[in-house]
Amino acid sequence: MLNLPNKLISRFIFFTACTLLLSSCEGKPKGVLNERQMTYVLTEMHKADAVMNEKGLTYGQYNKKAPYYKFIFKKYRITQAQFDSSLVWYTENPRTFEEIYGKVVSNLTVLQKEVKNGKYHPVDTLDMTKMKMNLWNKRIRYVLTKDSARTQLHFEIKDNLLLYGDTYILKFLERIAPEDSCKKPRVMFRIKYANGKTDSVYRTAFNDSLLRRYTFRLQAFRKLKIVSISGELLSSKTYKGKMNAFIDSVSLVREFNSKKQDSLRKVVEESAPGYKPTQMKQNQFQNFKKYINRRFNHPA
Repeated sequence: MLNLPNKLISRFIFFTACTLLLSSCEGKPKGVLNERQMTYVLTEMHKADAVMNEKGLTYGQYNKKAPYYKFIFKKYRITQAQFDSSLVWYTENPRTFEEIYGKVVSNLTVLQKEVKNGKYHPVDTLDMTKMKMNLWNKRIRYVLTKDSARTQLHFEIKDNLLLYGDTYILKFLERIAPEDSCKKPRVMFRIKYANGKTDSVYRTAFNDSLLRRYTFRLQAFRKLKIVSISGELLSSKTYKGKMNAFIDSVSLVREFNSKKQDSLRKVVEESAPGYKPTQMKQNQFQNFKKYINRRFNHPA
């Protein structure tokens, strides 16, 4: 058996040999990212490049692209210098770099398949500001039988919230029986403005007992005050006898940008005939005129 000093010497030689062996296997200078880190960072950078290409950022626009790369460095807690030195080292060791890029390509291939399969859904920041409100305050279901008197199923919604720039969506289900006596039935949806003008859409209906879903979408694009949203869920120019129809699940949704309500109202107000600025605006305008006169009459 070895005595105690010999055992200590043997252990020292063993650990020294292991340390030298590991360092020779790693062979990287201090500060160079390991293979796993480099794989993650390069994958993220390729994803960022794809996003920037979609945004139209070319290779010459470094100032606009730099924030994307800085975010990646911050995410993985590394510096630009660390990445640059790591890139130099790996390019000087092509075999290792080839293995890393094989993993990067594999990661991107998996990501591409996931995108095609609908795993990720892009978030539109404009959609995040959109709000929806159901304005329908009437019955959502109508059963018009042979004993019902023939009338047009008219509706009208008035609300001070109705505004230029809004989108109004009318939806409902409808079935008309062959026994219904209406001729050339149709459904209609319209926006009425303060100056008497209207925007409208309509569709032909059919007496064939089929249950149909109707969806109308109208945007208030005129810079005018909206008087009402109206329409007919069922109407015809001529009819004889009684009704035999079924309407269900009626909704009228107002879709609007919550952050632009005040500015849009201002646009409508200023577009109205006979519009006059408020006293505050007049004062601001007068003060601005005085400043211009002073500026040009007494140059600095």
